[in-house]
Amino acid sequence: MLETIRIESKDQNSHNTCNVILTFECVDYSCRDPDFYEKPPYAVLHRVQLEPTADGMLVIDVPLDDDNVREHFESLLSAHCHGYDVHTVSEVA
Repeated sequence: MLETIRIESKDQNSHNTCNVILTFECVDYSCRDPDFYEKPPYAVLHRVQLEPTADGMLVIDVPLDDDNVREHFESLLSAHCHGYDVHTVSEVA
């Protein structure tokens, strides 16, 4: 099931602008089969959007085709998912 989280900017110069919206799913095999512990849980990143201002309705999709950009947002999601290993949807497919 897809989940969405909004991570607010913490930079004091940004004044709560440029929030990040991450759409992802957590995959945990042990919930489906308690005897299957070979694969640890992980998260799959589906979509990244930037919200330039919290006052407006504009959101900008972030392409994840650049390795550095993808790694940055995978790391950000991992920090919010208790250290889960994170992959993008294109890597899993």
